[in-house]
Amino acid sequence: MNRFSAQLIKECVLLFLVGACLSVAQFIMIRDFVAILYGEEVVIVLVTAAFFTGLSIGYLLSRKLSKSLFKYLFLASIFIHLTFPFSYRYLASYISDNGDSGVMYMTLMFAYALLFSSMFACFLPQLVHGEDDGASSRQRLKIFYSVELAGFVMGFAIIGWSWNQVLSPLLMVYWTLLTAVLYLAVKDKVFTGIFAILAIWASLGLNARDMKSTELLYQYKHGKENIELLYSINSPYQKVEVLQRPDGGKYLYLDGLQNLNSSDLEVLNHYIAKIPAKLTRPERALIIGNGTLSSVSKVYPYTKKLTSVELDPGVLKAGQKYFTPPETLEGLDRWNLTIDDGKHFLKTSKEKFDLVIMDIPSPLTVQEAILHTAEFYSLVRSRMDEDGVIAVQLSGPLQQNNRTPARVTAALSMAFKQVMVLDSEEGDRSFAYASDNLPFTKADVRRVSSDFEDEDSLTIITPEEIPYYLTKAEALQIDTLDLVLRRGWERFMGRYFDDD
Repeated sequence: MNRFSAQLIKECVLLFLVGACLSVAQFIMIRDFVAILYGEEVVIVLVTAAFFTGLSIGYLLSRKLSKSLFKYLFLASIFIHLTFPFSYRYLASYISDNGDSGVMYMTLMFAYALLFSSMFACFLPQLVHGEDDGASSRQRLKIFYSVELAGFVMGFAIIGWSWNQVLSPLLMVYWTLLTAVLYLAVKDKVFTGIFAILAIWASLGLNARDMKSTELLYQYKHGKENIELLYSINSPYQKVEVLQRPDGGKYLYLDGLQNLNSSDLEVLNHYIAKIPAKLTRPERALIIGNGTLSSVSKVYPYTKKLTSVELDPGVLKAGQKYFTPPETLEGLDRWNLTIDDGKHFLKTSKEKFDLVIMDIPSPLTVQEAILHTAEFYSLVRSRMDEDGVIAVQLSGPLQQNNRTPARVTAALSMAFKQVMVLDSEEGDRSFAYASDNLPFTKADVRRVSSDFEDEDSLTIITPEEIPYYLTKAEALQIDTLDLVLRRGWERFMGRYFDDD
């Protein structure tokens, strides 16, 4: 082919925009449905599978649809896109208020996956076998696939621009792209004009509608009556949301899972940060996680140098705005914050630390679970002296079983010679301190904890007693991350398909 025809150029532009729309649609749908169904690894897999099922159905149907039928189906679906993401949030809230049916949630998810992706998937096969313009089907496929892929990449760039912002700017860009796709695909000024007018109308009060529809999900699906949504953004890694109770208490949710609430924060920071810092008086301390930065002030008075490493800037923004006032961090000249992955930081840092505090979420996804493995704890151990201590929250009380607290404790026992566990009724979970040579005793911990929690409600399990709790536990390791999928599957089925 010596030159592109005008028709071929228009089709390339159309496919480029379709690729961009598909990229943005994928991001919006997957993020929203992961948060609606609670973002464990099993849910992420299911939602992603639903989206690509929609794509596959689109490819399957593309050659079976006549051009006129495809046109009307496309018109119907593209106008429904103006209801995203509110319509499926309202429907999910309705399902929650009427029995929390797993079948209904799955039906909702796959139906919207079809709406999001199927019609877009039809474009490439339809155009590859389009009118003759001097190009063979094979040549057209190479050109069109490359163009659509380039558009998909541009969509990712648009998504990157939207990170750590509210959703409304991304939606307005998405609807603008859809307007152009509609005009190029249908070549009807009336339909395009109607769509553009509706898109402008839908953009009015968009941010308030986004917040309200999300708020309804928490009221009905999470059972948080009278809750107010203060903050909702998509970070590069997850959906970050902050909610407030009528009494002023706040919650931080990540992908629809509660990460912390302000009333529990004091207990968590006391045991995971203040107690080990007070007992060890570290020369150099490291906090991995703790995006709210709320534990910084607990550790800072007891160390000469404090470093915080947090991966997600979206969580940091939420933390500093709603959980840790910036003035509490002012003047801390011996503290520095690094935005990085904990594994990467430890592998590249040349520093050694006397205390490492692991203030990270429970191992509900693979990325989080890796930070609870024996291999990761061995990496931490390599950045410590013999008396160095690591502090870990165990996501529940330690018991003699093969659940998360026992498996994490077993992983710690593989990397360190001594592990001590505190089981706090006040915190409703256990906390582990591990070292090759713990520089404090049970009596020391009891002494510094006495003014915070009664002796009867705080159980301290010494290193000598730990083996009793691990007789059934398999240490969490890189090649035994079945815990993530097994636990996620149990929680998913228990929420949506357990009639008991």
